Amino acid sequence: MEPSRVRVLLVEDDEDNRELMAEVLEASGYEVFPAASGQEGLRTLSERQVDIVVTDVGMPGMGGLELARASKAIAPAVPVVIVTGWAEREDITRARGKEVDAVLVKPVDPDALTGAVAEVVQGRRPSP
Repeated sequence: MEPSRVRVLLVEDDEDNRELMAEVLEASGYEVFPAASGQEGLRTLSERQVDIVVTDVGMPGMGGLELARASKAIAPAVPVVIVTGWAEREDITRARGKEVDAVLVKPVDPDALTGAVAEVVQGRRPSP
């Protein structure tokens, strides 16, 4: 799938991080739908067709793992990439391969972000 045809739902509560990640993805040709919360992300997922969800784990209200589970209930075929500072947490480890298709560790390298999105959308798991 060509990047310009890939629609990314980007859920990040930190405005600076959300804008930076959106810029990186858009510069690589992805169409990005930014959301500032898990609830906003779920609304977007139910209203728009997306190809992948990229979400922060640590957000107030609905966190990224809860969003991943809810996303899979709404759109089971849509892969989810989580971004976290806590890659070794037990709940994240358990979620890998079920609700979560890939994990990126903060601070997120722009090449790692675009690479993970490309690989997951193409059906390959990115290298840890």
